[in-house]
Amino acid sequence: MTTDLAPAGPGARPVVERHRLLAGFAAVNALSAWGGAVGLIGGGLSFGAALNERLPFDSLVLAGLALAAVVAVPSTVLAVLAWRGDPRTPAATVLVGMLLIAWIVVQLAFLQSFSFFQPLYAAIGVAFVVAGRRLARGEG
Repeated sequence: MTTDLAPAGPGARPVVERHRLLAGFAAVNALSAWGGAVGLIGGGLSFGAALNERLPFDSLVLAGLALAAVVAVPSTVLAVLAWRGDPRTPAATVLVGMLLIAWIVVQLAFLQSFSFFQPLYAAIGVAFVVAGRRLARGEG
C-alpha cells in the first residue's frame, strides 16, 4: 500500500491510498482467468472427454464464458480499483475472494474431479477475503 500525499490549500485533492500489491495480485489472477477463458472458448483447453461431458450442455464455451464472468471480470475490476485507490476496494476485494471460492465449489460439484489448482485458488480466494476485511478495518 502506498499513500499519495496531496498538497494542502484551495482545490487540494484528497489523499489517495493506493494498494499496488493488491492490484498486482488481482491483475495476475485476472490474467490467469482470462487465459483460461480464452483457452476454453477458443478450444485450446479441454478437461478431457469424460470431464467435458459433466459440464452444463457439455460446453467448454459456456465454461469459458462463466470463468470470464465470475472470475476474470471481477478480478480485473478489483485490480483497477486497488490501483486507483478507490474507496470501494475493500468491499470489492471481499467480493472477488468469495466469488473465487464459490467458483471452486461449483467446479468441484460439476466436474467431480480434483486438481491441485482447486486448493490453490480456494486459498487465493481466502486471501482476498482476509485482505478485504483488513482493508475495511483500516489495517491494510
